[in-house]
Amino acid sequence: MEKAKPFAALLLAMFIWGISPVFMRSLAVGLGPADTLIIRYTPVAIIWMIVLAMTGGCRVSQRDWPRLLIVSLVGLFCHAAAAMYGFAHVPAGIGGLIFATPPLFIALLAVVVLGERVTFYLVLGLILAIFGTVLLVWEDLTSAILDKSYLSGILLLLLACFAWAFYSVPGKVIFQRYGSLAMTGMTTIIATVPMLALTSGGTIDALHGMTRLQWFEVSFLAICSTFIAMLAWTYASAKLPATTTGPFLYLIPVIAVLAGVLILGETMTWTTMLGGLCIILGVAVAQLGSRRRRVRRAQAAA
Repeated sequence: MEKAKPFAALLLAMFIWGISPVFMRSLAVGLGPADTLIIRYTPVAIIWMIVLAMTGGCRVSQRDWPRLLIVSLVGLFCHAAAAMYGFAHVPAGIGGLIFATPPLFIALLAVVVLGERVTFYLVLGLILAIFGTVLLVWEDLTSAILDKSYLSGILLLLLACFAWAFYSVPGKVIFQRYGSLAMTGMTTIIATVPMLALTSGGTIDALHGMTRLQWFEVSFLAICSTFIAMLAWTYASAKLPATTTGPFLYLIPVIAVLAGVLILGETMTWTTMLGGLCIILGVAVAQLGSRRRRVRRAQAAA
């Protein structure tokens, strides 16, 4: 029973993160991207302020503030904003498939920022992911009428995935230095500030006109996706080896596609399914190369 708990926590996190694109898509279309960002992240930032106050706060060294601001604004804010604006034009299932790419961007940033070696697996994984992305937009590229909003939505979602990778790689230093709890709170609070600039006269009207379903969707994203899933993932990661937890991440795009079909009634064409498979396979190949490189390093050190 004790061994089953981390697996149950892992599956819970995958389910929450897998179904989140459905609610992001629904809110982006129903409320608009700007109002959704404000209504979702403002209460989360307030909760983090309370949590940091209760845990003694976080004193950041003056030399680390530039990195903290860059990671918060270029990483977390760009991720949240690009994702929400992207889902305003892209179905949840396709967005969920694109959301499988952050590990690939992390590997690329590791090459650029950390000076890691470019491997055959990374290049092959990148080619597969690019081919898969082209398949996702193939029907639009070959149609007589080009849907520019859909293509821009795809690019925004790719930007969101790159921003998350940027948040993870350059932000690793301050996360290790000050702890994940304090830095998650600080980056969330800082990233929420520019979101408030998106407030308009219609934001209050949108807030008052929200349906029960929209309140549920916002609550799910704010509480379940931001807090519960992260806690479950952290718990499982501490109890299970990375070789066990890593493959579970591939459940997220699968759940997102199924949720989009079952909840929103989205349709999946053969090019979409093949493109999604290529993206997931590309990420898996790139991660396989990174894992083999870490094993060789460990054996050499031993």
